Amino acid sequence: MRPTDPIQISQVEDFPTAAFAACDFSFDISQAIVFPYDDPRQLHPVPSRRKDYGWDPADWDGATSGWKALFIARSNDHVVGYARMSEYWNGMADLAEIAVDRRARGRGVAAALLARVEGCALDKGFGLIRLETQSNNPAACRVYARAGYTLGGFDHKLYADGPHEGEVALFWYKDLR
Repeated sequence: MRPTDPIQISQVEDFPTAAFAACDFSFDISQAIVFPYDDPRQLHPVPSRRKDYGWDPADWDGATSGWKALFIARSNDHVVGYARMSEYWNGMADLAEIAVDRRARGRGVAAALLARVEGCALDKGFGLIRLETQSNNPAACRVYARAGYTLGGFDHKLYADGPHEGEVALFWYKDLR
């Protein structure tokens, strides 16, 4: 993908499994946002590692029994990112996942996905949208802050007993009204 290549966002019903196999949604961790986590430019070093959430189409099928939407970002017919959202238990829109292929980062893919997700949420009558990420993903947090999301809270214990122990969950919100 060249920086000048256009990005198309489409809403789809199913994950394009074969196209996703060519994507690398992992990211490198070497810094984390400093408490109180409200400024994604204030960082401290953490042990370096690569994180890959992976993706599993079965997760999408069981994501929610209510309303949900899946958006795929493409450039030159190649998948370069995706976002999936659903209605949260409290009636707001929940951006459950957003990811951009490593080779397409820094080219506005995440911003385009966020704009499409927010437009869909508004069309469906949602007044608020929430998402969760971690303090060791400052690049994503900067994207959310630039898009108008604000930090609503954090949780030190969400990942306390598992492979991501030590990560701090950050909850970002955007008022769409």
